[in-house]
Amino acid sequence: MPPSSVLETIHAQSDQANNQPKPRKHPNTKRTGELAEAAFVVKAASLGYAVSKPWGDSERYDFILDSGPRTWRVQIKCTESLNANGYQVQSTYTDQKKKGHYTAADIDVLVAYILPLDLWYVVPAHAFPASASLRFYPQGNISGRPPRFEQYREAWHLFQQSQPEDSTSKNCHPERPGAPDEPGVRATGWGGRGIRSKELSSRAQRGICSC
Repeated sequence: MPPSSVLETIHAQSDQANNQPKPRKHPNTKRTGELAEAAFVVKAASLGYAVSKPWGDSERYDFILDSGPRTWRVQIKCTESLNANGYQVQSTYTDQKKKGHYTAADIDVLVAYILPLDLWYVVPAHAFPASASLRFYPQGNISGRPPRFEQYREAWHLFQQSQPEDSTSKNCHPERPGAPDEPGVRATGWGGRGIRSKELSSRAQRGICSC
C-alpha cells in the first residue's frame, strides 16, 4: 500500500474514533443539580411563572415561584439513575451534618426532574411519605400496583391553587364523633384554649388543623 494511502487510512480511523461517544464518567451530582435548577427556571418561565432564588443557601428551598395567586417555596431534586424500573430522589436535607425530612414547614412543593426522560413531578409537601425517598415509575411499576406519584406527573397546574391541597385538613379525625361545624361542638386548640365552631370552620377552610 502506498504511503499516502496508509496516511489516509490512519486519518480516517482517527476521525472515526473522535466521533465515537466517549464513555460516560460517573455523574457529577453537583453539576447535575445545577442543570436541573436551570431546566426548572426555563420550564417555569415558559409556563408564565416568575421565579426567584433566595440569597445564599441557608434556606431549605431552592426557589420562590410566583404563580399569581400566591408564592411557593420550591425544592428541586433530580435523578438520572433507573433502578427496578423506577427513579428515586431523596426527600431529606442535611443540616449541620444531621439529616431531616422535608415537611410543609420547610417547603411547599418538591419538584423532581427525571433527567433522561425530561419529565417533571410536582409533589406537594403534604404528599411526602414517611420514608426518606420518593420513587417515580413513569414507565409503570413492576409490581403491577398503580404508581403512587403518577398523579403529580407534570402537575404544574397545582401552582394555580391559592393554597396547597391537603385532604387531611378536610377531616383530620374522622373517627371522632361530631363535626366541628355542629352547634355546641368545641375543641382544644393551641395553649389549651377553647375554639368555637365558627373559628374551627374558618380554620378548616384555610387548611389549618386545630388538633
